[in-house]
Amino acid sequence: METYKISNKEIIALKQTMGFRVGDKDWANYVLAHPEDCTNIEIINFVKEHMNPPYETHGDIDEYLEGILKLFVAFVRN
Repeated sequence: METYKISNKEIIALKQTMGFRVGDKDWANYVLAHPEDCTNIEIINFVKEHMNPPYETHGDIDEYLEGILKLFVAFVRN
């Protein structure tokens, strides 16, 4: 998986797509802990750790979350 940066503003906006299964308090703490940016790998790992309920998938959860993240970031940046 290629590594790229996600800005703080993008992290905030991702709550509706990547973070909808993550509690508001946990997401807010993540935003505060990353005032500049994070990487796609960091945010995917965070979502996997805090999502409730977990995604039930038979495939690779990293690949699934990366697909969602790439679509959203491309939409926001264009």
